[in-house]
Amino acid sequence: MKRIAIIVEKNQSIGAVGNISAVLLGQASQIVPELFSNVPVLDKNGIRHTGIQYSTVILKAGQGQLLNLANQIKESYKEVSCVVFSEIGQNLHNRFAEYQQLISSSITEDTKIVGAIVVGDEEIIKPLTKKFSLL
Repeated sequence: MKRIAIIVEKNQSIGAVGNISAVLLGQASQIVPELFSNVPVLDKNGIRHTGIQYSTVILKAGQGQLLNLANQIKESYKEVSCVVFSEIGQNLHNRFAEYQQLISSSITEDTKIVGAIVVGDEEIIKPLTKKFSLL
């Protein structure tokens, strides 16, 4: 079974945590198309409920820990998907071309990661993220 962990930099405001989590989960739905069910989940009143198919947890970590996690996954866990979100992304509203240019011309450390999402098999994701606290 797959598991998703969203890890957010521990000093972010609650509003920023919500935004970072939403952006990262949206990106994960592109990487893992089966993340959400194609079949609507309706209650007896006909109200639609979420169709997320994998366990998802939101954790907190320091900025250095986020960078280390991203590097660790890139180097040692090819079967795990990892996407990060940075301060650059937080500060450039509706300016994707500028964002894309700044990210592509920066080293990861300079982007100042504020969140990451990791997706993979539960038996890999749990040990990778056990050092982080629940948000």
